[in-house]
Amino acid sequence: MNPLRTLLALSTLMFGITASAATVEKLTIDGKAVTVKVPDKAASGKPWLWVGEFGGHLKSLEDGLVAQGWHVVYVGVSNQFGSARSMDTWDKVYAELHGKRGLSAKPALLGISRGGLYVNAWARLHPDRVSVLYLDNGVCDIRSWPGGFQLTAKGKGSPNDWKLYKAEFKFASDEEALAKSLQAAEGLLPAIKAGVFLISCHGTADKTVPFVDNAKPVVDFWQKNGGKFKAFPKEGGDHHPHGLPDPKLLIEVLMAEAK
Repeated sequence: MNPLRTLLALSTLMFGITASAATVEKLTIDGKAVTVKVPDKAASGKPWLWVGEFGGHLKSLEDGLVAQGWHVVYVGVSNQFGSARSMDTWDKVYAELHGKRGLSAKPALLGISRGGLYVNAWARLHPDRVSVLYLDNGVCDIRSWPGGFQLTAKGKGSPNDWKLYKAEFKFASDEEALAKSLQAAEGLLPAIKAGVFLISCHGTADKTVPFVDNAKPVVDFWQKNGGKFKAFPKEGGDHHPHGLPDPKLLIEVLMAEAK
């Protein structure tokens, strides 16, 4: 890495300055658009951040990681809610980026809002292919969002997205969807046993994706079962904004725990 890039990278970590050191590569895999931010020089082991939804939303975090030699990946499978169909596409993306291009076997996963459904689905399906599971006001219980049903709390929900969810999973009724949908921490024990590190960055007053019904059961499950985790609560914070004003602490944890 040249001296200017090194200075920008250090500035990103120390002062939260955004550094852009990526070449953006656009691919099509399984008929879906894939965006890959490629660093000037890959870090040892070729770590990467796989964004479940809203790629580019946490730009300062992404750019800070790229400045440290990370790749950042996003594949557009919106409105599939972590379904088997979406995971089939993720399998093909993984085969390309790890199998053919040599990126790390264990990406760090970022689940922003509904993106939590995708990263949790991948962690359930492939616990050995995850280093970090980072939930950022992440949806973990479909009954809470988009369902909007009363659990411990009651989120705003999204009736249109709930209809799309039922269609994607081929549920004929609300009753069937409620009975058959996975709850927040269900199926994640193998990820804990595989050593996956959990991050939760959340607003404690999120009215759209209430923490108490989404990431909290996952955090509690990690703690109960001896998993490694770090929580970044934002007291009184709502669903937006995501991330932290200065991403330095998140970047430090991601870099420390990625494999």
